[in-house]
Amino acid sequence: MTTIASIHDKFLRAILADKQIAIDYFRACLPKNVADLLDFSTLTQLPDTYISKALRKTVSDIVYFCRAKVGRQELKISLLLEHKSKSEKFMPAQLGSYIYSGYLKQIAQDKTVSPIIPVLLYHGKERWFYRTLATLFKDLSEDLRPFIPNYDYIYHDLGEIPDEQIRALENKFLQASLLALKYSQLKKRLRSLIPAILSLAMETQQNLRTSLFVYTFGVSGLKEDGINGILEDVPANIKHTVMNTLDIFVEKGKKIGLQEKTEKAIRNMILEDLPVALICRIQEVTPAYVARIREELGEK
Repeated sequence: MTTIASIHDKFLRAILADKQIAIDYFRACLPKNVADLLDFSTLTQLPDTYISKALRKTVSDIVYFCRAKVGRQELKISLLLEHKSKSEKFMPAQLGSYIYSGYLKQIAQDKTVSPIIPVLLYHGKERWFYRTLATLFKDLSEDLRPFIPNYDYIYHDLGEIPDEQIRALENKFLQASLLALKYSQLKKRLRSLIPAILSLAMETQQNLRTSLFVYTFGVSGLKEDGINGILEDVPANIKHTVMNTLDIFVEKGKKIGLQEKTEKAIRNMILEDLPVALICRIQEVTPAYVARIREELGEK
């Protein structure tokens, strides 16, 4: 089970924080009749979530606000990011919780409601078919079906989208990002695409480019030597930039490794019931850091 802190979630949040990339993504994944209703110049990411605390362990949402082109109606577009390697049978029920939680939050804040358009982005290896809440109920009497709430959502399965369609997008960085996501669990194919992904990303700003490079190298499963081998096929005019990013990737990997070792040691100390003050002194961490790990242990 992946968590909200997964590499996929961090990457998506990094790139979709850029307004133009978010706009281009929504234009690509929303049905044309829906996209045509929206004034994307007003698109704003909200520092908010519609997901309950319990659901945040496995689901992450990014919420956007956008005005309609005509009238005074305000639409809140919600992008739901789910990163599982297999389909989730009961996702329609989770989405229902997500939607109604959003409406309740709107009512609490604004004393009104505006439509929420959920978007489910999936890039796992297994086939995952679009399901509504009603499909979860088998052999249900027609007299009872009216009591089952139903709704639609945008299902964006990268595995079902041909590479040619992704490469046809005007935004080259979005092309590169979606290809990296699509093949994040098909490592052999991803490795063959790395030179093309790196080339497509060169025209964007450095922080986004770095996020993509680190993500692509990270999910590829390649070690430093393997990455250096692939870079032989990278055009000479971008190799220097890529190599600088590689240095960041390697250094980040070392820091993550050290952090994981520290957290493992602290978990063991907590399980041995060592005093917090002693743990902090040995591992050179704060009581709040130890408290967070203790809380995570309690949730398992």
